[in-house]
Amino acid sequence: MKYRITHITRYEYQLPASLCHNLVYQVPVNHSFQEVEKVHYHIQPEPHFLVTREDFFNNKFIYFSIEEFHQRLTVEIKSEVKIAEPVWLNTIPKNTMPWENVVTWLRSSEAENDLRQFYLESDHVVFIPGIREYVLESFTPGRPIMEAMLHLNSRIFNDFDFTPGFTDVSTKLEEVFLHRKGVCQDFAHFSLACLRSIGLAARYVSGYIETLPPPGKPKLFGSDASHAWIALYIPNLGWTEFDATNNLLVNDRHVRTAIGRDFADIVPLKGIVYSGAGQRMYVNVDVSRVE
Repeated sequence: MKYRITHITRYEYQLPASLCHNLVYQVPVNHSFQEVEKVHYHIQPEPHFLVTREDFFNNKFIYFSIEEFHQRLTVEIKSEVKIAEPVWLNTIPKNTMPWENVVTWLRSSEAENDLRQFYLESDHVVFIPGIREYVLESFTPGRPIMEAMLHLNSRIFNDFDFTPGFTDVSTKLEEVFLHRKGVCQDFAHFSLACLRSIGLAARYVSGYIETLPPPGKPKLFGSDASHAWIALYIPNLGWTEFDATNNLLVNDRHVRTAIGRDFADIVPLKGIVYSGAGQRMYVNVDVSRVE
């Protein structure tokens, strides 16, 4: 599949801002089944300084600063990406290792040191009361890890309601678990907390998913949004991705932009602005298939 992605973020300030510094994590990267063919970005006002860099997790990001008075900031990222079918779609879940064996292996000298950071708590992923009991309903003794993860994925999809506006970036995981409501970032963080609480290595993935309109309805520009899901490390298979929001084993409709321990590592657009009042943010995302 080939996709064209447009991500537009616009800030409007109540009073003119004199200076801003920003990081943008909206640039797709190449990996084994994702090929980035084009990336173009347009920032208005024109930055005084701009550079593209790579972070600790090998994500690409843009840093820019605007050093003049401005009352509006617009960041537009356009990319074209070709996605192949991930190898895990052809894996038989019951043939993967028992999950307890994976926990033991992760703490052995055979496992890479980089994996260790992904089974620890982080800013948005904490081991809240009741979470081990929840995850162990799927990760029963001796169960193959991929089979157990698919079961957990399905339970989160059925137990939690997708409710935009109920949470924001400051909402605690306890609130998400208590009310069983949230959005894709919340479900990703909850999945990560479940897996890490029993000693497994899992990481946060940000990106986009192609969204199909209802039958007979046109696809509206801006109807898509940035998306989030998780990747679980499975020996002999590698990082295997699961989308609890849609109860999916990630496929060729997902476009990846960045990975991290949680959302805080790879916020799509964040920064510091010097202004004397509030601001409003508007986001439009479109993911369209290129025939």
